[in-house]
Amino acid sequence: MKKLIIFVTLPLMLIVGAGMGAVMFGLIPGFDPLGKRRAAMNGAEMAPKEEPYLNKAPPPFAETTPNAVVFQLEEFVINLQTERRYPVFMLLSLALELKDPAAQARVASLEPRIRDAVIVYASRFTQDDLNGFDGINKIRDGLWVRLRDIIDKDDLLNVQVMKMTIK
Repeated sequence: MKKLIIFVTLPLMLIVGAGMGAVMFGLIPGFDPLGKRRAAMNGAEMAPKEEPYLNKAPPPFAETTPNAVVFQLEEFVINLQTERRYPVFMLLSLALELKDPAAQARVASLEPRIRDAVIVYASRFTQDDLNGFDGINKIRDGLWVRLRDIIDKDDLLNVQVMKMTIK
């Protein structure tokens, strides 16, 4: 009798348990006892729309809306980190592409916060960090992320580096 329990009942319980697990995890195609797929098809569980540019700025040549305006910020003079005895400065000029003229008015009121964010972010770099094309992209991408925290995400379309000089 013990052999019957061991050789028949245990494998039967194992097969039933594996089948229930497969059903619960949706591993059997076309069989959905909980109705999750049907609810998802009806739109009950829609995933949030993914934003295309979260941690990286759009390309400089990206198309904009017809009403877009360019808001040029005053030049920044930023003291970079250095181990030299004399300071190293970066002269940075930025232009923000905004959705419309109303967005320009909103962003103009945020200019002190924008200037602070740019200076705090850029002053952490050394001269070697910002050399060449990669340095410009590093500044653009970092400022894109920080400016989207300050400016409404719908208002800010792009960030352009107009001039970046290190002396």
